[in-house]
Amino acid sequence: MDDRLSAILGAGKCIVDVGCGSGQLLADLGDAFEKRIGLDISRHRLEKLAGGQIEGWEFREADLNEGFPLEDGCADVVVANQVIEHIIDPVKFAGEIHRVLRPGGRGVSTTPNIRYLKNVAHIIFTGYGPRTAGGNTMDGSWDDGHIHYFTHQDMQELFAQVGFYQVCSSALIDLKGGKFLRGIMNRYASTWLLREFLSGTILVWAEK
Repeated sequence: MDDRLSAILGAGKCIVDVGCGSGQLLADLGDAFEKRIGLDISRHRLEKLAGGQIEGWEFREADLNEGFPLEDGCADVVVANQVIEHIIDPVKFAGEIHRVLRPGGRGVSTTPNIRYLKNVAHIIFTGYGPRTAGGNTMDGSWDDGHIHYFTHQDMQELFAQVGFYQVCSSALIDLKGGKFLRGIMNRYASTWLLREFLSGTILVWAEK
């Protein structure tokens, strides 16, 4: 798991990963949380990548469009990594994150940045609409199932609207390749120009 995300998630009694896929994030957390719960509509990636074995965390099958099968205030942290762009109603989804967090709990979300200059140039110069999953292929689901597109301001206002406070966002710089330059970019990931236009991924965290 990315160390930057791990630092924001911290530690506590219970973490919930919504859209957990294979559960790798929960497995990587180790003993940072006493209880780890993964929600997903399908077991496919879990069975494919982990052989159906769950080490130290609990899987619950759930359609995230219908709400979370969890009690109010049960979690210290809820993380949604590259999920909200697939959800029919992002406001309801953010509200569910808020509902299952305890007072003082933290919601963390990542999503593609439609304002990233590469994405803007793609729309202007190719004639295609938004493609935040990469490429213009028509093979498989449209844009890998992305149905919503967000900027940093969109995400900040969305989380504030459902009751979160101290909503923060930064770029999540891809550190693969060009280590020196990307390292500098990572250092200034919260600055306006870099955050808004020079990174393809939004990282948002907010306190309840």
